[in-house]
Amino acid sequence: MGIGPMISTLRRNLTGPLLVALQIAVTLAIVINSLFIILQRIEKMNRNPGIDVENVIVIDVRGFGADLIVTDNITNDMDLIKSIPGVIASTVSNAVPLSGSGSGTVLRTIADETIDPVNTGRYIWSEEGLDALGVELSRGRNFFPEEVNYILPDSSVAAPPSVLITQDLADQLFGDEDALGKTVYWGNMEASTVVGIIGRMHGSWVNWSNLSNVVVQPGKPAYTNNRYIVRVEPGMRDELIPIIEQKLGDSNLRRVVNNVRPLEQMAANSYRQDRSMAIVLLIVITLLIGLTALVIVGLSSFHVTQRTKQIGTRRALGATRTDIIREFMLENWLITTAGAVAGAILTVVIAYWLEVSFALPRLDWRLLPAGIGILWVLSSLAVIEPARRAASVPPAVATRSI
Repeated sequence: MGIGPMISTLRRNLTGPLLVALQIAVTLAIVINSLFIILQRIEKMNRNPGIDVENVIVIDVRGFGADLIVTDNITNDMDLIKSIPGVIASTVSNAVPLSGSGSGTVLRTIADETIDPVNTGRYIWSEEGLDALGVELSRGRNFFPEEVNYILPDSSVAAPPSVLITQDLADQLFGDEDALGKTVYWGNMEASTVVGIIGRMHGSWVNWSNLSNVVVQPGKPAYTNNRYIVRVEPGMRDELIPIIEQKLGDSNLRRVVNNVRPLEQMAANSYRQDRSMAIVLLIVITLLIGLTALVIVGLSSFHVTQRTKQIGTRRALGATRTDIIREFMLENWLITTAGAVAGAILTVVIAYWLEVSFALPRLDWRLLPAGIGILWVLSSLAVIEPARRAASVPPAVATRSI
């Protein structure tokens, strides 16, 4: 049977093919856009944070008592932690990268409030902070020990004389100029000198567009509640967590160890929403593809039942089994193609709406032909069994009434 007669046959029973084509169109549009979002989420979760996440431990401690001397507690805790075999470095810090909680500030290159500042994450740690997080300094120097002082809650702290900034922050502040040795100005217009450039480091808020903008100033925050960041030898993290917790707890009964947990766990919590969205969309894609395959199988099976006598007549007139299978495959291909064309248009419309309404990146158009090709293959596989049943109709059926 040629394409012309086949189209005439489909037009006489238009409702079924139209519904299948619509199902294919909707499936294609949802699957392509959902797959694009999933790929975006996977790419986001797999970004290099510039931190040795797998080997970093975060410790929350809280001191109490009227005669509490926080600086002594921190000094003793740091000495104790670094004495444990397997610990590489440790520092007290005001915030933890990738945790979803932190401190932000603004910097300028000129002491002029009329100039728009650059937003950045802000960290305070000692000269061991780089090693404690596994962050690499690409140029310049680290803090000198004499630059690192305790920062008390009631102390008035002037702008630090030296700071470290990430390369991305340097690019936003100084463009193509080398930021090393340059002066930056805080929100209060006090100045600091950039003494080191961090090649890469992510801040606290994984959904922030300025995630890789980070400034680090020297200091040891000495508050009632403090956070220690500890980096250990690869493979020893899980072994050392209970040891560190026990030693800290036993060493000072005037201080409570609230949490000892891997940074990897905190980062996973920050990305939980992205991971959940990817899983939900993957389930939706699977269900839609399965439902579309069932619809194609159902329509093809219905056509086999409806046209049994016609198939028998064609067999009696010399049509081979291969001819019958080819007819059903071609018919399915026509329906799938019509649905794919409509689905491509719908995909573009939805992608544009997502881009405009939710600031998503522009759709990778390579997904569209790939999706159409995969859809054709799945559609062909779905119709094989009904087509084989049609080809098994004997010529004698043409002589019967149905």
